[in-house]
Amino acid sequence: MKTRSFLLMLASSAAMGACGGTDTDAVPTPDTTTAGVDPRAMQTIVVWRAHVDTLALRIAQLDSAAAAMRTNADVPRVRTAFVDARRAFKLAELALEYYTPTTAKEMNGPALPEVDDEEGPEAVFPPTGFQVIEEALYGDEPVSEWEAITRETSTLRPLAKRAQTMMGAQHASDAHVWDAVKLELARIATLGLPGFDSPVAGHSLAEAGVALESIVRTLAPYHTADSGWLRVDSLVADARAMVTATSDRETFDHLTFLSQRLIPLGHAMQELRLAMGIAVPAERRSFRMDAATVFDSAAFDVMGFAPIDARPGTPAQVALGERLFHDTQLSGDGKRACSSCHVSTKAFTDGLTVNQARGGAPLARNTPTVINSGLQLGSFADLRTAYLEDQVTDVVENVDEMHGSLAGIAARLATDTALVARFRAAFAQLPARTDSLVTAAQIRTVLAAYQRSLTRLNSPVDRALRGDLAALSDEERQGFNVFVGKGKCATCHFIPLTNGTVPPNYRKAEVEVLGTPSRAVTARATIDPDVGRFRLTRAAPHRYAFKTPSLRNVALTAPYMHNGVYRTLEAVVDFYNRGGGAGIGIVLDNQTLPPDPLRLTAPEQRALVSFMKALTDTTGTQRR
Repeated sequence: MKTRSFLLMLASSAAMGACGGTDTDAVPTPDTTTAGVDPRAMQTIVVWRAHVDTLALRIAQLDSAAAAMRTNADVPRVRTAFVDARRAFKLAELALEYYTPTTAKEMNGPALPEVDDEEGPEAVFPPTGFQVIEEALYGDEPVSEWEAITRETSTLRPLAKRAQTMMGAQHASDAHVWDAVKLELARIATLGLPGFDSPVAGHSLAEAGVALESIVRTLAPYHTADSGWLRVDSLVADARAMVTATSDRETFDHLTFLSQRLIPLGHAMQELRLAMGIAVPAERRSFRMDAATVFDSAAFDVMGFAPIDARPGTPAQVALGERLFHDTQLSGDGKRACSSCHVSTKAFTDGLTVNQARGGAPLARNTPTVINSGLQLGSFADLRTAYLEDQVTDVVENVDEMHGSLAGIAARLATDTALVARFRAAFAQLPARTDSLVTAAQIRTVLAAYQRSLTRLNSPVDRALRGDLAALSDEERQGFNVFVGKGKCATCHFIPLTNGTVPPNYRKAEVEVLGTPSRAVTARATIDPDVGRFRLTRAAPHRYAFKTPSLRNVALTAPYMHNGVYRTLEAVVDFYNRGGGAGIGIVLDNQTLPPDPLRLTAPEQRALVSFMKALTDTTGTQRR
């Protein structure tokens, strides 16, 4: 059963390019400024081409083995061929994900249907590739799934051929080679180790070792006797030894591996790159180009999650945005401000199951925090807006919430001399406007800038991952390992951000069908009637689908779920432990959360709650 949810392709022009590759897998134009100039990079290209050639060979062998499968006695041989093909994919993954991301996704995307929102409710595409094969091949009756398996193995062959063609035409620079390595390290940490792409067979630890091997092979042309390489070699060897020593993800010490092996490796590699004078590509990305790992304190650029034409908020704009956040003039009746529902002392939530609409009726959904809201693609539980600027418009002009008009509000604020002066100061870098003193666009800009300023990533968990293991108690450390390991939480709440925007490129947002009940019961439950994203797309896989929210500051944001049905984190963990809605009597044919119980022990559940509480960081956000 899958832990995956389908991925919504929120086309994010803000996320910029695929860092050397393209989204459409059109053959990249050779970089004539670097082709032939970076000989070590071209040696690496040869290595990558060999990896892709091997992948094509292993896929052909898997296809032949699957075609010959007739009885249960044949299954081990097919599984061996599958493991060999997956190993070949992991060796090639670094290059495929960087230069041919669409092909890589078709080869190894989640085994769930994908919806193309722009094409209408009928545009639902079946999954393809390794994960579909894995689900069938490692299920209870592989032989009965023969047709599905052979269909997918035969589909992989032309994909491998396409990848060979793409890599055959590819050039690279030193900067892009090292950038691809950095992204692969992030991919191992955030997707590989948690089991995102091996959810059934559970091969994630062994495959992490193979991915590390691919990094060694990629950088072989750069290797020298320099002392910096000794440090890198030692860390790689230790990391590979640790992930290959056991196949049991449930007992693996993910925290030690990340904090003492993989993250130091990322920093050691960055030091080497700098020592060799290798620059970073001149691109904007959510995961900063000059950051060593996604766990660094300044790893993320909030503007990478913003519209392409957005600019970083100035201090004056942020301060003005904070002022307007608390201003009731933004509502139609002058009685409600943003802070009426997003209370700073409650981590910018309100502590209610749901807040009230104008007139006293209950709103449809629980109030989310806005802390770290700038580190995601998509706002609202149904992802109906992509950017914070659009979220501002939606809330202010929503008839049940603020019931205002940005144009009308702008006209009203323009009569306040003091506010006009602040707007002029905040936008002093722009040409003076003659049509109006305050505009709707400026209001959107400053409110979005304020929300982006509420980025806080220095919780005890962050400090532990950066090397200060004493920042966490033993129970919290155990909880981290349950979160990434046995609990499978990190397959949807991706570390380190713990939200559903998919690393390491952060260009897609994830939704889940959990089977959330209408009442907090553990048997004979009924589904909450809110159909979630389905209301927007009308696509069947989206019925009851909701955005995967951040777990940052979750200890302060009760109650939980889109409808506020659970009052405590303990109740939420119990819901997941039972298998979501399927475990409490709700029958859905599109539940993406696995219906199988997690079988977490009572101490493991307590540790998981303790870990989530250690994700708290509201430093400097409670000035009012």
